[in-house]
Amino acid sequence: MNRSIAIVVILISVSVMTVLSQKRPYDVVMKDINVTFASLKQNLDSNAMSTAVEDATKLQGLFKETEDFWLPFKTKDAIESARAAKLAAEAIANAAKEGNVQKAQTAYGSIGKNCKGCHDSHRELMPDKSYRIKP
Repeated sequence: MNRSIAIVVILISVSVMTVLSQKRPYDVVMKDINVTFASLKQNLDSNAMSTAVEDATKLQGLFKETEDFWLPFKTKDAIESARAAKLAAEAIANAAKEGNVQKAQTAYGSIGKNCKGCHDSHRELMPDKSYRIKP
C-alpha cells in the first residue's frame, strides 16, 4: 500500500513539475505585453500610480520571458532590447512609487523604442496578417 502511494505521489510531482516548467508561447507573451503596455499608459496618463506600479512590475516579468525566448537563438540585439525594456519597466515602477510621472513617462517611451526596434528587425508580416518571428 505504501509503495502505491509513493508511486502516485512521484507521478503527480513529475506531472506538476512538467507543467510548471513549460514556457508560454511567444505570441501569447507579446499579446500580454501589448495589453499591459496600453494599461500602463492609461494609468500614467490618469496619474494612477499604484496601478502603474503593478503594470510596470508585470512588464518586467514579461520582458524577462521575452529575453528567455531569444537566449537560445543567441540573437544579441533582441536580447539587449528585452533587457533594456525590462530595465525601463523597473525605472517606471520606481518613478511611479515616488510619484514622479514625468520620469515614468520618459521611461515609458524607452520601452516603446526597444519594442519597435526589435519588431522591425525580427518579425515579418505574413500574407494572412499574422507575424513570423525572424531569429
